[in-house]
Amino acid sequence: MDILSLNRTAWDRAVDAGENPYTQVVSSQQVADARAGSWAIHLSEHRAVPREWFPSLSGLRVLCLAAGGGQQAPILAAAGAEVTLLDGSPRQLGQDAFVAERDGLELRLVQGDMADLSAFGDASFDLVVNPISTLFVPDVGKVWRECRRVLVSHGVLMAGFMNPDELVFDPDALDERGDFVVRYPLP
Repeated sequence: MDILSLNRTAWDRAVDAGENPYTQVVSSQQVADARAGSWAIHLSEHRAVPREWFPSLSGLRVLCLAAGGGQQAPILAAAGAEVTLLDGSPRQLGQDAFVAERDGLELRLVQGDMADLSAFGDASFDLVVNPISTLFVPDVGKVWRECRRVLVSHGVLMAGFMNPDELVFDPDALDERGDFVVRYPLP
């Protein structure tokens, strides 16, 4: 089974459907705010990454890993980072190309597999930003080894994760006590 192809097809379809929050591009106002120093990115659905976790972004070499969709990469570029984005989906990369063109941002866009970063040399990046995506790979160890290789010594890896229990509940439904309704009970 070719997981990369399956993911590429699924994300391309998600962009075309336009309903997945991870395919929605940031606004020009968000880009303008980031240029003015007011910005935030999300690596998971619920909370922005605390700003104090970031080094100064001015000239920082950032790899947005499996982060297509027109969100993190444009914000970080507008805030002053030198951003490279790798994603397996050409349609997700197209979302970032759209924002870059619309708002005059420089982004290096690379289509590829997050478990194979051979397109990049050792110690190429100061920061790797990886929103929730490693759940789509069969061997996350390969991803982490590649991140370690492309990061400078003392570089920073920021990654988002999702607890699989989240898929058990219906996020839009609460019972009469205000508790989440189980959508898919565990065996």
